[in-house]
Amino acid sequence: MYIPKIYRHLFIGLAITLLIAAIELFSTGALAKLLNRVEGIIYDSRLLLTLPNTPRKIDETVIIIDIDEKTMLEQGRFPWSRAKMAELVTKLTNAGVIVIAFDIFFSEPEINPINQIQSRVPGLLSSYNLALDDIKQQVDADTTFAKALSNNDTVLGFLLNNDTYKQRNPLPDTSIVWPQSEQSNTQVTAFLGATVNIPLLQNSATGNGFINAHSENDGFIRKAALVNKVGDKLYPSLALEAARLYTLANSIETRASTQGSLTFFEGVKFHEHWIQTDEYGQIFIPYKGRAKSFQYYSATDVLTEKVAEQQLEGSVVFIGTSAIGLADLRATPVGLQYPGVEVHANIFEGLLHPEILPSQPNWSLGATLLIITLTGCLLSVLSFRKSARYIVLLSLGVAAFIVFINFYLWSVQKISLPLFTPLLLTALLAAYFVFIGSIAEMKHSRKIKSMFNQYVPPDHIDQLIRQGNQLNQQSVKRNMTVLFADIRGFTPLSEGMTANQLSDYLNQYLSATTEVIFAHNGTIDKYVGDMVMAFWNAPLEDSKHAQHGVEAAMAMVKGLDSINNAFAQQQLPPINIGIGLSTGDMNVGDMGSVYRKAYTVLGDAVNLGSRVESLTKFYGVAILVTEDTMLACPHITFRLIDKVQVVGKEKATELYEPINFTAELNESHLLEIKKSFTAMQHYNNKNWQQALALFEELSDTALLSDHIYHIFINRIKKTDLQTLAQDWNGAFIHKTK
Repeated sequence: MYIPKIYRHLFIGLAITLLIAAIELFSTGALAKLLNRVEGIIYDSRLLLTLPNTPRKIDETVIIIDIDEKTMLEQGRFPWSRAKMAELVTKLTNAGVIVIAFDIFFSEPEINPINQIQSRVPGLLSSYNLALDDIKQQVDADTTFAKALSNNDTVLGFLLNNDTYKQRNPLPDTSIVWPQSEQSNTQVTAFLGATVNIPLLQNSATGNGFINAHSENDGFIRKAALVNKVGDKLYPSLALEAARLYTLANSIETRASTQGSLTFFEGVKFHEHWIQTDEYGQIFIPYKGRAKSFQYYSATDVLTEKVAEQQLEGSVVFIGTSAIGLADLRATPVGLQYPGVEVHANIFEGLLHPEILPSQPNWSLGATLLIITLTGCLLSVLSFRKSARYIVLLSLGVAAFIVFINFYLWSVQKISLPLFTPLLLTALLAAYFVFIGSIAEMKHSRKIKSMFNQYVPPDHIDQLIRQGNQLNQQSVKRNMTVLFADIRGFTPLSEGMTANQLSDYLNQYLSATTEVIFAHNGTIDKYVGDMVMAFWNAPLEDSKHAQHGVEAAMAMVKGLDSINNAFAQQQLPPINIGIGLSTGDMNVGDMGSVYRKAYTVLGDAVNLGSRVESLTKFYGVAILVTEDTMLACPHITFRLIDKVQVVGKEKATELYEPINFTAELNESHLLEIKKSFTAMQHYNNKNWQQALALFEELSDTALLSDHIYHIFINRIKKTDLQTLAQDWNGAFIHKTK
């Protein structure tokens, strides 16, 4: 399919948009991992930027009991005897702790000291053995620990794994009710087995939950699995089981949806809490802050009763380790050495307060594709044929808006939407259109320079380039001022010079004249021999084009003294010039044939300017302008020269001579100009005697050129009033150009 050239870049922009949308929708393998890695970095940055200055406060009190270095020094190396663990649980229970969750598992039984004695001293009398059997149960640490566990709501952790060796201890019962209809082709992560607690402890605890951490490809923990699968059963996480016990729920329900042959996990429910998950049964972890955002107490301080009971009363306790060699530290968005037990505490808070849980709803993919589509279409359309600066500013604005919406949804709604692909699209489109725009601007600049570097000043060319596509190179109609300047008696002057002398002679004059025109914002149209043609109000707009044109003409005449002085030093003849200016509607643009074009002006006002210039010699003045030009120059004083009908024109035109800026004229000049105007009024009204008297008086006292006065004196003397037509309006008809 043929696509017009001017639209190809627009279609390429839309094609880039479709490519990014396809990447977002269909990426797999290494590309998907790369995108997830980048999105993970963005997620971490956004989370850190929006963390509150102080950790969030909730109704429930969540405390972490830490088996730290201090505890090791005072209580001995870990693992301890289960009797000490029982003592810790008992003190927490007596203090009024509601739920105790262990981020520790006890997979091996503790050796009973009576069994050790009996095995090492096999020859004991039966009476001694009977006595030892009587106290065996009393000193059994596992039994003591099991009893302590049974006195409160406790949750023991176990570790799911994929080891193929025979399961030593049976898996605990699960609190999750998982319908058979939801089990086919589920996406929930499956494990082969688990490292579990010994049956005595496992059966004595109120609940059991896995403590596995789900890290992403970059090793960071951003999500947590609430459920995992072993065989045909679902097992809860430590935090989920603790939340169930805290809310007094008997079980945990599941919800899933089926699409074709696949089952997509949707969430869990306990008590009145509905927690939405992704299809893998995972949630984003609602990090409260950096490490130690929760209240920590050293385990030894609890054992030695340095922690007051009221500080523990009514709380939920997670027990974990941070001691060297035992530390369960994880890489998280809020810290690279983040205690694993605190991860469970964060999840627990989120389960009790679902409103703080970050989510990526099932419509997030559709929303992201919509954002990509709208962004691509908007940038492609608005960047089409625009300047690089405009595109960069537009792209930054669009990117800022996308980031704002993303952060708003995260901060207010806790919704996490992908951000990388929309920003990637914005960057790619910006780069593409800036590149294309830069090439277009370079071509445009070369074109402007090739068109105007001989016509307008260099700084005007830069301004034309900055206008970019706003510059209209086609022919347009515009009110403008045109100037024609010609050397008087050039033919006789040129006959006495060699070709090289003539060329140098003209170059000096034309260079000086062009400099003056450029200095007054004019555009050179052409040089024809000794004639210069210039105009104002194109290609750059100039609201004072007539004023600038007349000022340029006066400066050209004034500059003749300097030019002629230079010619005299070179033994070259002096020059005089005649300048004509006309103001009116003209057609301006790039005109010509397919072989050669020029930026020029056409129209009746242009032809009139040429005729006016040719009359300067007849009237003996250096500059003549039309009435429209005069009226547009309020700060310059003019002398009315004549009312004429030039060749090719039926309408009479008044001609004026610019004298000087009004502020610079003296009273004598102003009086002469006023008398001249009065004399012209008498002449046009056929008051011959009054007109003749004034013209004769002016010719005797003239400060300005008196040639015009003599013209009217002779014209009056040779005119017979009786032969004048009845409709005579004072206009003199010129029959030659």
